[in-house]
Amino acid sequence: MPKSSPLPLAGPHLHRWNVLLCLGMAGIGWFLLQRMLGLYPGVFADEWYYSKLARLTPLSDAILPSYLYLWAFSATNPCGAGFLDCARIGNTLLFIAAAPFLYLTARRFIAPGPACALALLALLAPLNLYTAFFMPEAMFFFGFAVLGWAVLGTGHWTAWRRGALGGIILGLMSLVKVHALFLLPALALFVFADSRARDGRLLAVQGLVAALMAIATFFAVKFGLGYLFAGAAGVSLFGSFYKSGASSAAQHSLLQLAAPLWISARGHLMALAVVVGLPLAVLLQFVLDRHARSADSRLTRLWLYAFLMFGSAVGVAALYTATIASAGPDEGIRLHSRYYSFALPLLLLAALAPTVGAPDRQARAPGTRLPRLLVALVVAGLMLAGWFLLPGYAMRITDGPEFTMLATMQSAEHLLFALGLVVLGLWVMRPRAATLLFVCVILPLILLRAGHGTGVYLRGLAAAAAADSAGRAARAVIPVDELGAVTIVATDADLFRVQFQMDAPDALLINLPPAAPVEAYKLASSSRWLVVSGARAIPPGLQAVSAGSDWQVVRLPHSNRRLVATFAFSAPFGNGLVQAADGLPSAESWGRWSEGKVVRLHLDRPLPPHATLILKANAFGANINQSFIARAGSASATFELGNDPREVVLQLETDGMQRTLEIEVPHPQRPSEDGLSVDTRMLGIALSTLTIEAPASD
Repeated sequence: MPKSSPLPLAGPHLHRWNVLLCLGMAGIGWFLLQRMLGLYPGVFADEWYYSKLARLTPLSDAILPSYLYLWAFSATNPCGAGFLDCARIGNTLLFIAAAPFLYLTARRFIAPGPACALALLALLAPLNLYTAFFMPEAMFFFGFAVLGWAVLGTGHWTAWRRGALGGIILGLMSLVKVHALFLLPALALFVFADSRARDGRLLAVQGLVAALMAIATFFAVKFGLGYLFAGAAGVSLFGSFYKSGASSAAQHSLLQLAAPLWISARGHLMALAVVVGLPLAVLLQFVLDRHARSADSRLTRLWLYAFLMFGSAVGVAALYTATIASAGPDEGIRLHSRYYSFALPLLLLAALAPTVGAPDRQARAPGTRLPRLLVALVVAGLMLAGWFLLPGYAMRITDGPEFTMLATMQSAEHLLFALGLVVLGLWVMRPRAATLLFVCVILPLILLRAGHGTGVYLRGLAAAAAADSAGRAARAVIPVDELGAVTIVATDADLFRVQFQMDAPDALLINLPPAAPVEAYKLASSSRWLVVSGARAIPPGLQAVSAGSDWQVVRLPHSNRRLVATFAFSAPFGNGLVQAADGLPSAESWGRWSEGKVVRLHLDRPLPPHATLILKANAFGANINQSFIARAGSASATFELGNDPREVVLQLETDGMQRTLEIEVPHPQRPSEDGLSVDTRMLGIALSTLTIEAPASD
């Protein structure tokens, strides 16, 4: 393979570019901060989970294995109520700090001017939206920039040292986002292939040693630091949250995943072809054209690294989407580009390196014209397919700000399509001219359009939502030692928004449709406060201590009741409150499932005349959010249950003689009917505990 000497990294003529880089970093940092400080949060439940785990939860209890990020951003706690702005400042500093490493990496392949421009353009990319959120994307972006420098910018190092350093950095990145784990095979394969190409031996022992060093140092850092941060819980590959997701994904066969994987991968490739069609074409040329691969050893290293890293990240995004496609109507068509946005500057460098600003290199792309023509036709086909199919995908700015503009297909996007096709045609004949047209026209158009969308979105966070107002008002009036005795009523993600503003990790959550009233039986007996987001009716007799037009904070009256008896349904019948039961088969560790239409509980004592029943339960399948009926003689109460166990508090006015409590199940259902399992029981309600209380005066 022909060799070429690296570009010089120092010299008097480089001083001006270093100064320009520093000034650009400072200016972009100021711009990012001034547009987002003081805004309300925007991404839920992500921001709530990261805030809670970083600031309010011991690392040993963290469900996300992002221990390095959580530890670092626990430093926002001294900021008090301003913790979110402190997190934004930290995000911005990390994001801006990536620029020198991007510049140093680029200097190995292109001249200082284009390298400086690439580093600054990377900071202006749509990914900078995530500096506004309490999320680890900015730190992960910084880590990937350092990784690129370590692997590509240390050409004088021995192979095993580069492998070890790459493994250490990727191990640290895995403690920021677990997704770094999926980049490990790409890193190991790269250092193996790179060492073999440099060594030139058939038996690339050095490459194997380098790959093994990368793997060994990765796991040493991930598990070693994980243990130091979180104890035994830190010695986990995925953490409890992602472990459950991985277990669920493992239950899908390859055949089941094939269709959703194709839909997701197709969407990502079409969107990438429209937005970064030329860089994508250059990378595909590397795969197809052996002449391009053999033209320049430095370019081959860069292309191989970019292909492996970017390809792995895109593959993970598509596979993740495929595994959750059945979770909701839009889940399978969401384009989660933030799982590979961090690698887009690398893709851009791979496109620039063959043709732009390299004084010691011929100023035209290596390789032959025919492979470029074939690649251009493939990418153009993806673009044309995207013209018709991309509007059918769900493109949310918080999933992937790079692609959101494609959802509307307005005149600017029409121009982007047309220019993309022109650039591909020009690239076949004149690669340098095509690259300059992409960099000088298409890339600024993309940044302007995406930047406009980002600005509109962030300006929308300047006004408080009802959930923000409810959470902030509750934080102002509820004593800190009572935040664990709060019930929050809201719709979907607003539940987490209220928690975020309150700093109430132990609050009980009730998810209701917009404007649905709050029914008294849904308020847990242990709650002392009720926080309501949305314009809703609250139970009669309750009075808000703080309220707005679409939120309320309510102090709940103290319960003046005495305990009569309690029973756990995991225990055998006959030795406590429940002597026997119909419709409740064998016990499990958590309680019992009902079987059939009616559950009858035969009690060891009569129910009090003014009985309060506190039932912890959840529903199955078709019974979720349907009406159950509890009866004792002529007294009855109606209630609904969700998928997760929670308390319902029922009031029954009896004659004081009733020893049997019945629960009518609305729609008993066999799990086997929906293919959920082989269980053929007619399930309806899962009973965990039953507590009976009566007025203290009775």
